[in-house]
Amino acid sequence: MDDRVDDKEEQIYLSQIPKAQPSRFRAKTISSIVDRLIVEKGYAAQQSAQVLEEQWRIAVGEDLFSQSRVGKVSRGVLQVFASNTIVLSELEYSKSKALRHLKATLPDFKIKDLRFKLIS
Repeated sequence: MDDRVDDKEEQIYLSQIPKAQPSRFRAKTISSIVDRLIVEKGYAAQQSAQVLEEQWRIAVGEDLFSQSRVGKVSRGVLQVFASNTIVLSELEYSKSKALRHLKATLPDFKIKDLRFKLIS
């Protein structure tokens, strides 16, 4: 007599064993913890601002850079502050070139337009 259980009976037996439920207490990967920490402490925003400032310097040149400041990107519009009206008009004149440069070098920022304002 054969003591082995045939395949069909084994499948029926195994299908009746309850499946383990996934635990809601899962171990987190170190990379996810570090990513969350970077966001919470604002390090990502600091790095983003530095990268944006660096590319703005390249886009407009040293003279205009020294007399302007980049602000935040909101809904695809980068806010740029000019020190006086002459700088403001120069920025308006070089807007398309600067915008092309920023779009090409910083695609993650999703910059669609530049808005210039005077520093009050």
